[in-house]
Formats: sequence, structure tokens, C-alpha cells
Amino acid sequence: MLRINISTQPIRLNYNTQNAKLNLQSTPPKVEMERTPATLEIRQPKGELTIDHTPFRYSIGLKNIADFARDNAALGRQTAMDTIARIVEEGNQMARFETKSNVIANLAFNASIGEVPDITWAPIAAPKIHYQANPAKINASAGKVDFSVQPGKVQGDYQHGKVDIQVLQYPSIQFSTVDVKV
Repeated sequence: MLRINISTQPIRLNYNTQNAKLNLQSTPPKVEMERTPATLEIRQPKGELTIDHTPFRYSIGLKNIADFARDNAALGRQTAMDTIARIVEEGNQMARFETKSNVIANLAFNASIGEVPDITWAPIAAPKIHYQANPAKINASAGKVDFSVQPGKVQGDYQHGKVDIQVLQYPSIQFSTVDVKV
């Protein structure tokens, strides 16, 4: 009677990650002033129109850098967990050889079937619009101040994060037969 021996070796991976870095340096602004004799000013300032388009942009998927990075990190983390779960489930199916089914053919067939994408109908949020009317301004002063502004500067250094994956041990399955005398 022939006896079949099956031995398996799982895959072993090594992950090395490096976080992204952002370094910012700024220089302060400078203001120069010059005074002139007293004046009387009467002016009608324009009203202030404020449009906050953040809710609108978020409702169509455009986000600021911080929220975009946070959402992408969560999506990447979830994708990695889903992939690990799928690989483990495929390994478990291959390990169940007592079912006498063609597991590799079933896995290949299931991998060829794609999911139909979902269509989500969602409302687009309106931007927040606010108008503030300003009354006429009368300004009597002892003098006028002229000034010039040299704006400050902001310099940034951004270093991308890295993820390196190395395969330390490849998976394998070995089959051998032994002639057992009964």
C-alpha cells in the first residue's frame, strides 16, 4: 500500500517602514512706518462676502491634505488587513486537502470574478455663504501712517515615507510517497 506524505512551508515576510517627515522654517515679516499731518477720512468700505466651500469640496471627494492623508492611511490599513485575511483564507483552503476538491482551480476561478462596483447617489453639499455689510467709516486722526510690509517666508522640507517588504521564506508544498507493507 502506498502512503502519501505532504509537507508545507509557509511564507515569511519582513516589513520595514519609515515615516514621512515635514520640517517647516519661517522668517518673521517686517513693517516700516512713516507719519504725515492730521487728516479726515470718510469712506464706505465694501461688505465682506465669505464663502466657505469646504462642505461642497468634501461632498465631491476633494479634501485638504490632512484629511486626505488620514483617509488614505485608513484605506491602506484596511486594504492590507483585507489582503492578509484573503491570503490566510486561501492558505486554509489549500490546507484542507481532505475535502478532495481541486482547491487551486476553485481559487483561480474565484479570483477571475470581479465585483460589480456600487453606485452611490449622494447629495452635493452647498457652500456656506455669509455677507456682512459694513457701515460708512469716518476717521479723524492726528496724523496718517504710511507703512510698507515685507512679508515673512515659510520654507518646508518634506521627506516621503517608505515601506519595504522582503520575502524571507517562500511557501512550498512537497509530496512524497512511501511503500508501507501491511
